[in-house]
Amino acid sequence: MSTWRLGSLLFLLGLGIGLGLGYTIGSGLPIASAQGDETVRLLRSIDERLRQISRNVENLDRNIDRVRDWDAIRVRVRQ
Repeated sequence: MSTWRLGSLLFLLGLGIGLGLGYTIGSGLPIASAQGDETVRLLRSIDERLRQISRNVENLDRNIDRVRDWDAIRVRVRQ
């Protein structure tokens, strides 16, 4: 028997065993439950805080750009 045929047979055998065990073991496992309210509140507060930080960084960038513009105007006026 060639190597690729043996490899294919072993793969299919492993796949069959894996699927068979998955169905028999999977029926006894608990179903995943939804996240608790406390976890959802924590994730929402983290998300809101990250948005605030992002807005603050954008405001700082705009303020820095304004300062650069004013410095450029002052330099032109003095020359």
